Amino acid sequence: MSIRLSGVPWWCPGGDDRPLNTTTWKKDNYMKLLTATLVAITGLGLCAAPLALASDNAAIEKQIKAQEDAWAASQLNKDHGASVVEGLLANDYHGINAKGKMFDKKQQVKRIRTDADTYTYSKNDSMSVQVYGADVATVCGKSTEKGKDKEGKEFSRSYAWVDTWMQRGGQWHCIAGSGTLMP
Repeated sequence: MSIRLSGVPWWCPGGDDRPLNTTTWKKDNYMKLLTATLVAITGLGLCAAPLALASDNAAIEKQIKAQEDAWAASQLNKDHGASVVEGLLANDYHGINAKGKMFDKKQQVKRIRTDADTYTYSKNDSMSVQVYGADVATVCGKSTEKGKDKEGKEFSRSYAWVDTWMQRGGQWHCIAGSGTLMP
């Protein structure tokens, strides 16, 4: 069946004074509907990608915060957390302590093992994690530690710090860190 439409623009079906074939017109509309549906599904998929990334970031943040909390809590251990920290630091770790001294993993673990202070409290007060892609994150935080120094004098110290973490071989390790004693 054909329908002639006059006065219809050339770009519309049946325009340009050509007869409109209803079978062709139905096919054209079906193809347009199919194309629009595929575009909509693709668009929704692209919109969902950031949500999946946000979900991945939340999992990374949770993992990093748990490791930072384990680090802080480990100071209460007999070895002041040296064995825990040794597992958290990357082999190529480098850091700067509150006094501005640079050190590597081996030096950091040795400093922790030989620490003469006795800790009764060590917790992270706050942490903010920023994830950069799937394998790198930084953590800015504040922590408090309490106890007695080697002379038996009580102390309460607060630190501000930043650590950089990298995932390698499926494991997150701290690759760099810096801290400063807060007044």
